[in-house]
Amino acid sequence: MIEHYKESKGVIKGNYAPFVTIEKFADLVGLSLDAVKGQVKNGKLPVMQRVGLRRGRVFINMLALEKHAEEQAKEHTNWKSSI
Repeated sequence: MIEHYKESKGVIKGNYAPFVTIEKFADLVGLSLDAVKGQVKNGKLPVMQRVGLRRGRVFINMLALEKHAEEQAKEHTNWKSSI
């Protein structure tokens, strides 16, 4: 995984590659590894499986998640009122 760090007014921000491992995704969103594996198994997360390795490696597609979040935000323009 590629990580780029920028420091802005004392705040460090991480920018991640378009694909992250399920371990890194679990860490980023604060879920257990088992919870993320369950979401992958149930098709709730967009993934890419790397072929060619013994068991293959699963990566979460962060760009697809971002696009999905943007589409949801457009559909639910009144989301702030539900908080």
